Amino acid sequence: MLRVGDISTNNARRYPHKRALVDAGRVHTWSQVDERARRLANFVRSRGLMPGDRVMVIARNCIEWPEIAFGLAKAGLITVPVNIRLAPDEVAHIRDDSGARAAIIHADHMAKFLGELTDMSLVLGIGARRELGDNALVTDYETALAGVWSSAPDVGVSPDDLAFILYTSGTTGRAKGVMHTHRGLMYQAADTNLVTEANRSDVMLATTPFFTAGGMVRTVSWLYLGQTMVIHQKFDPEAVIDEIERSGITFTTFIPTMLQRTLAILEDGPPRDMSSLRRISYGSAPVPPGLARRAMDLLGCDLQQRYGLTECGGQATILTPQDHRDILAGRTSIATSCGQETPMCHIRVIDEHGENVPAGTVGEIVISSPANAVGYWNRPEQTAETFRPDGLRTGDLGYLDEDNYLHITGRKTDMIISGGFNVYPAEIERVIAHHRDVDLVAVVGVPDPEWGETPVAVVIPKSHVTDRETLTAELTALCRSELAGYKQPRRFEYREEFPLGPAGKILKREIAEDLRRLASQA
Repeated sequence: MLRVGDISTNNARRYPHKRALVDAGRVHTWSQVDERARRLANFVRSRGLMPGDRVMVIARNCIEWPEIAFGLAKAGLITVPVNIRLAPDEVAHIRDDSGARAAIIHADHMAKFLGELTDMSLVLGIGARRELGDNALVTDYETALAGVWSSAPDVGVSPDDLAFILYTSGTTGRAKGVMHTHRGLMYQAADTNLVTEANRSDVMLATTPFFTAGGMVRTVSWLYLGQTMVIHQKFDPEAVIDEIERSGITFTTFIPTMLQRTLAILEDGPPRDMSSLRRISYGSAPVPPGLARRAMDLLGCDLQQRYGLTECGGQATILTPQDHRDILAGRTSIATSCGQETPMCHIRVIDEHGENVPAGTVGEIVISSPANAVGYWNRPEQTAETFRPDGLRTGDLGYLDEDNYLHITGRKTDMIISGGFNVYPAEIERVIAHHRDVDLVAVVGVPDPEWGETPVAVVIPKSHVTDRETLTAELTALCRSELAGYKQPRRFEYREEFPLGPAGKILKREIAEDLRRLASQA
């Protein structure tokens, strides 16, 4: 069974001179990536780190990220990616909860986070010499790699050893660490490459953060076959279009807002050559059929949607390119779906007693897969509650239709109970999102003295919309025609932007808290 560190080893043997990583003007071949990963493994071992030790990685997107993942895996260490948008106190929590002994930090984040790393056994700094000069706390990353031997480290790593701990915030309390093994990640890599029909000639464009679950899965799966990964520090639609033309990008991942921004530039600008692009994968929210049609026409490529979560390894379903074509041809029954289970997954929907429910009935989604995480770090009770022998309890609500397509209706914690009825925000959002003047929508529950809770629709209108009263009237009429009375939004609120998490998901909790705060001030 392969382990994460074997990916660079195998590809260096097979394709030593092939481009592996590209970051602006820097290019690393597969032989260079593997040598640098071996050097990193040998250096951290020489500084006293032992298999099973945790290493925090605090870095924006950069060419070093994949080699760090491979190198720490070769050394038997556990990578703990850290969200660079966190506050120092939140990083301190991850440090203390994980028991990390070392950290690798990019120079761009040293001013913000270095104070939380003073008691580490080892701190490696990417660009540290340029930023700090000689420093007693921080060892320059490139200096460390240059000064150590490059032979393969002599470390026994089992496929069932932990490779990553990915911290996820959830809805309440402090972030908790989700534990992923080498075995699970290798299954996820195989699953992802199967459903995306990947091959080693693919040129992948990485614009979303490496420190997310999607970023770590991408590091493993997008390089598993020896593909080339082009890395951008952050998403910029102009830069994405330029890169597709310049580098012959074949595959990338978007969220719907990223797709919209890219299409707007293509629609308003001169013709661009997007012919290399074969597929875009998206998640976080469904793409309305109108947007899908625009994307397929302007980009000339296939679309696929995926559903997953940190605890299942990032991907459990796929709405295939053919499904998208079927939707545009009139198969509306799957337009609200995130697809069917992937080859490695078995998906069920259960009631509150744990029994399977009939097709079309809403319940909790349960995922069984060898790619599932194995639990929460230092949280045995939450592990027992979520990671059960018969599958992962996702906390997501949805239903399977007669053709086994999964339809998400929301998080259990997002469900609104209004007058004793269950209201699922996703149902309302799908209706509103089809209006021609709506860019994005999020439905949340707010307290109501009569009904307990009522739904409020928060809308980002298209940029050309100036008459919000008319839009409100049209949305009200649309909801009345397509939704039951108890599902009607109590009111419509308008915003210029939504708070987003690092993976691009709309943070509904923050929207709801903002509405409650404004109501208390009224």
